Amino acid sequence: MSMIAPGTYLVGILQRAIQPETGDLSPDQARAWLAVRFSAADLDRVDALCAKSRTGTLFAEEKQELEEYLEADALVGFLQSKARQSLKLAGLDR
Repeated sequence: MSMIAPGTYLVGILQRAIQPETGDLSPDQARAWLAVRFSAADLDRVDALCAKSRTGTLFAEEKQELEEYLEADALVGFLQSKARQSLKLAGLDR
């Protein structure tokens, strides 16, 4: 997905809390986070919501749903960034 919603409070808070630029995960933890993927059904739903958003036909509930998907994507992205940095610092980058 990788469509981080810039400017949201939650995303900024998560970024500061997770500190993706630090590499302090164990190799096993890092690999586990790198294996996290959104399901095909979730990706399809995001595509549908984005299409509706582009055409201006997104309902308020759908807008909230899309925002939550973007926040979840940001969280996973920050953790995966931290995981890649952890493996790099350990000399184990893939």
